Amino acid sequence: MSNAKLKLLVTIPSGFCFGLQEISIKLFAKAGEQINAHFLVTRWNDGEFTKMLDRYGFHYSYSWLGMFSRKLDRRNLQMSIHTLTKLPRLYIDFVRLCKRTKPDILFFANHHELILLLPVLWFTRIKVVCHMHDPSVPIPFQKFTFRWYSRSVDLFIAISHDVKKRLVELGCKEDKISVVHNGVELPINPPRQRNTTFVDKFSWPVNSFILGITGQMTSTKGHEDLVAAVAVALEQDPRVRLIIGGKKLEPLFGALMKLIEARNLQDIVAFSDWVENVGDFYEAIDVFVLASRHDEGYGLVVAESMAYGKPVIITRSGGATEIVEDGRSGFIVPKQNPDTLAEKILTLSSNEDILAQFRIAARARIEREFSIQLASDRFITQLRTVE
Repeated sequence: MSNAKLKLLVTIPSGFCFGLQEISIKLFAKAGEQINAHFLVTRWNDGEFTKMLDRYGFHYSYSWLGMFSRKLDRRNLQMSIHTLTKLPRLYIDFVRLCKRTKPDILFFANHHELILLLPVLWFTRIKVVCHMHDPSVPIPFQKFTFRWYSRSVDLFIAISHDVKKRLVELGCKEDKISVVHNGVELPINPPRQRNTTFVDKFSWPVNSFILGITGQMTSTKGHEDLVAAVAVALEQDPRVRLIIGGKKLEPLFGALMKLIEARNLQDIVAFSDWVENVGDFYEAIDVFVLASRHDEGYGLVVAESMAYGKPVIITRSGGATEIVEDGRSGFIVPKQNPDTLAEKILTLSSNEDILAQFRIAARARIEREFSIQLASDRFITQLRTVE
């Protein structure tokens, strides 16, 4: 096994910047002593991804990385047409970039970009690794597509055992998949008690019990279920409050506002907007909630909040359940079940001893199994197997 730096040409969805983009960049940054990474960035972007690359000192090049959609509405049809017209330019840029950077591995953090570049991959003869975060649903069309593009992949790195199971359901051989859980940075000495940031900002009582949810504002994340649960819990504990983080994306933001007004929760539920340092969000809540209605590939926000010593309540949502020890560092509840969610909220809001025990166990769990250093070490080990 060579000790020289691995040279990677990295393709990550870069139009917007969410959890996948953030954890991928941090993973490469932590592995910087063993990896020399060059990123391919789409020209269709909001600028946030390149800001992160600049912050960590990574080199990158631009080209026209788009996406094809089977939906035929105006927006998706326009996107597919633009992607198609730019394909020749993308292929030329990619071949030139391969010749210039001479990568040992072509790394993809999403199968959509891999499919887009597949005709070029057939001729590069460079090893291909796909970091799989969220496999497609195993319907016949997706199984056919997977058989088509997976032949060009030398190794799939799944971010959880749940993702590995879903890859197998698509038709992947188990020996072609390695599991490396995503890791998070461990804040040094996180405060044991919640700070008053949100209490002061929204004029809430000092003794408020603050729940937090953050991430993509989409219907799959279960924000509406959590608002409903808060309404139920509030009947028994008037101290309960909810802060919703992340960008206010439509149509869900509008739907949430209507729900909040319908339940008369305007003074109970608030929006923090985008918080540049996510640690500021976690330090200002008592409990983090992931109310997903779908199966999470991993659940980055769950691990992050636990690293800050926050107990969590999550739905039984895929890879996220691999992080939380039910009844020890948090609770796992059924999906789309506000009553059970409210019950667990009240268990924590009414029992300081359990809350304190969960805080300690949550932090210890991340230190033991899900730190960014552990993830980086395991990641490098897997990349070296295809070098």
